[in-house]
Amino acid sequence: MSYFSTLTDIVTCNLSEILANEADPEAAVEQIIFEIQEGVSGALRSLNTARNKVSGLEHELAEHKQEADKLAQRAREAVERDNESDARRYLLRKSEQLDLVAGLEQQLASANNLVTHLTTTHRALEARLHDAQRKQQELKTGVVGEDAPVSVPEEEQEPVEPSRSRQIEDELAALKKQLGRE
Repeated sequence: MSYFSTLTDIVTCNLSEILANEADPEAAVEQIIFEIQEGVSGALRSLNTARNKVSGLEHELAEHKQEADKLAQRAREAVERDNESDARRYLLRKSEQLDLVAGLEQQLASANNLVTHLTTTHRALEARLHDAQRKQQELKTGVVGEDAPVSVPEEEQEPVEPSRSRQIEDELAALKKQLGRE
């Protein structure tokens, strides 16, 4: 039985409610964890694809800006040589390059928005995965709540993103400072 049909279903589900309706909650939570792991993997693939798209667009954008600059310089040189015909031709090509730049900038903005959205979704899925793993431990150990131990095999643990790790360290330092334990 599949518990989720979309990633949104995973993020918005109430695990306690789902498990309360199951005859075998331990088997159900294993299936749920499997499905969430599949969702996390898919979200990560999509996120990596989107990041690669951003990188490609940034590279292409830089090339077209550089080409526009070169064409502007060639137009200037043509004017210095009193060759208005060539200057017009270079300026027309520069204008075309700038049109491409404008279109690429819009595409880049959209791609960056997609990366932000996919990053948020990926993090939400990881949070739901950790929640399901805690539920699984609660069922196994009988210890309920945030203090329930979670034993995730080392090979299944996802590394913490450097930006997320830095955010956590900054927050920890702020808490220590508030409590005068710095």
